[in-house]
Amino acid sequence: MAHDVYPDEVMDQICVYGERVRIARMRRRWSQAELAERMGVERRTVSRLERGSPGVGIGALLAALWVLDMWKTTRNVADPAADAVGTFLEKQRTPKQARRRKEKNLDF
Repeated sequence: MAHDVYPDEVMDQICVYGERVRIARMRRRWSQAELAERMGVERRTVSRLERGSPGVGIGALLAALWVLDMWKTTRNVADPAADAVGTFLEKQRTPKQARRRKEKNLDF
């Protein structure tokens, strides 16, 4: 059902993240239950994460990456410095000239 809600590109990326978590877990020779215990979640959550279920919360993904010591890979996600469209739009709203201030009449 959730697959119909998200664009195919989003679903593909969710599956990629799940597969990457699975590979990292298997390289460490951990079971899903071991990873789940370290994350503080149920094994079922790890299974759904690895299968690419879009209903798994972002907190579970980040917890898995933290436990797997892959946390640093998330540092540039949604970095405002990399937002070319947002930066362009922000510059478009910037006034071309500064307004002249009206001098206050301090003559009483």
